[in-house]
Amino acid sequence: MWSFIKNREPNIHMKRLFEPFLSYRHFRTRAVDRQNTSSTGLYGFDHLKSPKGFQRFVDEAIERSSELIDYISGMPSSAEIIRAMDEISDTVCSVVDSAELCRQTHPARGFVEEANKASMKINVYLHFLNTNHTLYNAVKKAEQDGHLLTEEARRAALHLRIDFEKGGIHLPSGKLDRVNQLNMDAHKLCREYGENIINDPGYVDIFPASRIPRQIQHLLKPIYRLTSGVSKESLGSYEDEQEEVFRIMTEPRTLFSVLQLTPDEQVRKMAYLKGNSVPHANHEVLDKLINSRHELAQIMGCKSYAEFVMQLNMASSPEVVVSFLLEMSNMVKEKADEEFNTIRNLKRDVCGQRCVDLEPWDEAYYTTMMKSSAYSLDSAVVASYFSLPQCIEGLKLLVKSLFGARFDSVPMAPGESWHPDVLKMCIHHPEEGDLGFLYLDLFSRKGKYPGCATFAIKGGRKISETEYQLPVMALVFNFSRSHDSSIVRLNHGELETLFHEFGHALHALLSRTDYQHFAGTRVALDFAETPSNLFEYYARDYRVLKKFARHYSTGEVIPEKLVKSLNGARDMFAATELQRQIFYSLVDQTLFGEQLSVPRDTNSIVAHLKRQHSNEKHVEGTHMHIRFSHFLTYGAGYYSYLYAKCFAATIWKKLCQEDPLSPTTGTLLRTKLLQYGGAKEPADLLTDLVGDGIIRYHNGGIVPDVTSCLEEMKLLDDKNRHIGK
Repeated sequence: MWSFIKNREPNIHMKRLFEPFLSYRHFRTRAVDRQNTSSTGLYGFDHLKSPKGFQRFVDEAIERSSELIDYISGMPSSAEIIRAMDEISDTVCSVVDSAELCRQTHPARGFVEEANKASMKINVYLHFLNTNHTLYNAVKKAEQDGHLLTEEARRAALHLRIDFEKGGIHLPSGKLDRVNQLNMDAHKLCREYGENIINDPGYVDIFPASRIPRQIQHLLKPIYRLTSGVSKESLGSYEDEQEEVFRIMTEPRTLFSVLQLTPDEQVRKMAYLKGNSVPHANHEVLDKLINSRHELAQIMGCKSYAEFVMQLNMASSPEVVVSFLLEMSNMVKEKADEEFNTIRNLKRDVCGQRCVDLEPWDEAYYTTMMKSSAYSLDSAVVASYFSLPQCIEGLKLLVKSLFGARFDSVPMAPGESWHPDVLKMCIHHPEEGDLGFLYLDLFSRKGKYPGCATFAIKGGRKISETEYQLPVMALVFNFSRSHDSSIVRLNHGELETLFHEFGHALHALLSRTDYQHFAGTRVALDFAETPSNLFEYYARDYRVLKKFARHYSTGEVIPEKLVKSLNGARDMFAATELQRQIFYSLVDQTLFGEQLSVPRDTNSIVAHLKRQHSNEKHVEGTHMHIRFSHFLTYGAGYYSYLYAKCFAATIWKKLCQEDPLSPTTGTLLRTKLLQYGGAKEPADLLTDLVGDGIIRYHNGGIVPDVTSCLEEMKLLDDKNRHIGK
């Protein structure tokens, strides 16, 4: 799949064939291993001992790829063509992935700048590869001559050929040139969109500081302003004459905490309005991207970009997706309306009848209040059972119980890490040996990628009958270190996020595909989030939590009553949250769906869909779509989260719920799902894992059976039951 699931590299088509993973035997660099104690470079690559090493890293990748192109041009056997194609992908994408991870996480400016240069240079070469007719003709020969012996090899040939053609290689030269330019433009626009979000997060200054709750003050930046009416010349004492002000940087993580925990409605309103109106520059960027992607789709003979990107997805067409989304929207509407009225009534009780409407900046605050009241939840008490070291023990528990393997920290060689906080972990099976390596970059710091994501460094692939290239991944988080505690403690939502990303990592670390083209998460987009959603259940099950969640100071096991309260609170407004995800998915489908003859106003589209499929008011001047990067990185694929939610609910109910930590359960998950990556059709993997009742065929595509998901959320009544199947 793409380089990382929660924040994909937006340059989908330029990298479609040669997507990012590191090579085992490429150009004399040493692979990551657990025994290496001599000095090395980033991620175990000797070239990356210094920033300038990225230059040689790129050059040798191009040299090795050129050798492989020469070999393929001689038209060897079909099996060797596909094997060599896979090595080209593996070799070139080693640079792409290592450069991307470095760009997003390295604290040294020199490394970041050289990684940027490497990224630009290798992307030029990717353009050459993806338009290379020698490679395309060889792949077509391999697909057509019928001599590929394995299902995975035949599938690889098919996917490679389709991916070439999605890049326009089969078009006349004029159209191909235009497709290449549009892909280049889209890549630049996606990067510009992301950079604008980082460079213009928006902020509001709040004073006096007492308006900000103490428990979130560590997330904000304290600044000082002159007390009104006092000039610099008249200041007698710095401390006496200055007033502390808190600056709220309205990036999503901080904004959510402010909206959730701040009693002062005006503070919430200011933060919401600012956070949903920046960066202004992205209006033009998004409009250009929509137009560019639409023109690309039309050149390729498709009605829309949504149709273009769904060719290898389970859904197969935008019509199938939209039908599924509208069906779900109708299912949840009545319950979502009830929940909205409940929240609005609470606000009226608290504020009096002068508060007529529930505003968008109110929902998180009052739902948090209701959850805490109904279940007597104290966020500090909850977090006391989820110290980060104990949460890592939870990951170890999953690996041991389900897969009979160890997940332990291993030493890094000098130069291998990019920050002192980074951990290196290894999954080791007593009979099979090392299965893969995982870096954990856990804490927030200036200049680091701001979200949570899984980065691929190296994909697994078969080298020979006796050698297998082990996968290497990195999980990146931004957990906060509180000023008043040396022990980092997570809230329950952060624990779920940790387990979610670990699900992606396990998908990669446990896959055993012949080709890295199908390694781990390199699957159909609307299947990719399934393992990660499944592992979120493990963060909510008391039978799992009681084995690792202990009070950071007393060692007390987390009480079962507290876990029930957490899960009860989580489910209180399930319909509202599901409705929100449906709304996001419909916006995504509409932005990249069929275009009208006249230019469309994206602001009007979002406002219209919000009124149709959400109870939340649309506030003029707010534009959530200008910093919702999933609309770019998924591009008509955001519905995948809802697909995964439904698939995971069915797998949990049918396979895991009775005994979630059973080795039998783990064996089934590994041997019927995780180990195949993208080497088999997702629908076949799902039905082989749990049997009938997990997918439905609809208008030529596949949609999830929603029964288990809606039952779990207590949304399946007799009226909805017959359309859930």
